[in-house]
Amino acid sequence: MRKLSSRVSSFASVVLAGSLVLISAACDGAGSVTGPEDPTKPEAPVTPTSGPFFHGAFLGEADSKPERIGAAIRQYGDMVGKAPALVKTYHPVSCDFSATGWCGKVLREVSAAGATNFVALDLRWNGAPQSGLLEAIAAGRADAEFARIGRQLAAVGGTVLLEPAWEMNGNWQYVWQGVENGGDHSAPAKYAAAWRRIVDIFRREGASNVRWVFNPNVGNPLTNRATGPAHWNWYGHYYPGDAYVDYVGAHGFNAPRLHGGSWQEFDAMVDGAEADHMLSDLASRYPGKPIIIGEVASDEGTGDAKARWIRGAFAHMRRHPAVVGAVWFHMDKETDWRVNSSATSLQAYREAVRDAGVLASYSDVSSLRPTMLASN
Repeated sequence: MRKLSSRVSSFASVVLAGSLVLISAACDGAGSVTGPEDPTKPEAPVTPTSGPFFHGAFLGEADSKPERIGAAIRQYGDMVGKAPALVKTYHPVSCDFSATGWCGKVLREVSAAGATNFVALDLRWNGAPQSGLLEAIAAGRADAEFARIGRQLAAVGGTVLLEPAWEMNGNWQYVWQGVENGGDHSAPAKYAAAWRRIVDIFRREGASNVRWVFNPNVGNPLTNRATGPAHWNWYGHYYPGDAYVDYVGAHGFNAPRLHGGSWQEFDAMVDGAEADHMLSDLASRYPGKPIIIGEVASDEGTGDAKARWIRGAFAHMRRHPAVVGAVWFHMDKETDWRVNSSATSLQAYREAVRDAGVLASYSDVSSLRPTMLASN
């Protein structure tokens, strides 16, 4: 199976002005263009847990600007039949999150629309080194930037889910990835040290409203097979420790037309052997950490393949007591990832979020064990 290659998008000229860098992540790409082998096989009924499930979305680059995002959130909610509880946006360290700053305006518009901010934080800053980024952060070279952001996010109001340096186990040239920071057993330790330093700074600056989300890519993109801890790039080696993480999760995309491989349903994509059984491992290894799938989407196959994929994804997530949310990557980019890429896909998504347990508003469950979530 071939993993998804790099998917980086950046408004470079806007960044220089202190604006938003939108960086969309690279994730799993196994899938067949033709869809499931047996399209007549009936869907398994959804038997949801009684715990919460937070409906989330990234609305695309054009709709993630201060002047657009509020209306885009409302339009998306109208389209799918339920407002998103979580709205994800992508920002560089150098951006201004104050009330008058570009990124700060984005976050406040999200809050004003009734959603909770889910921020993916690109660890680069103006003057950041091109190599050795993690060691530079651990050595304190960006302390002032992180202290500023901590103060600014503390003033946003409401919970902010923060996902620093996503897909650290990938191999698509994100400067915080292990392959870019030694490419051996020392790299995950550098990542964990940088993460802990950032969290400590935020806490010192009073950002008690921030919840920390650890989201690697599904599986091990360097092997595309089950290796577990035996391989240096196994996702768990990057884990900063329970005291520094509130939610765990993964990013995964089904995109066979783009990147080869055969069609994979959601459960295989996040929990099959080629994904190193990640979802099961997350739940068993970190039982005190609820799971949020930080980015997920599928390409269209033929016929209603994507619609069936959506139904299967939600059925799997809603049956899993540890999974408390997912963010759909709603953008026409390398392919049309959007929930409305076809009428059948949109209908499937509308049916999925119609479930009363799929919530349009977020409440903090980061301190609850998955077994407690299932009984609430």
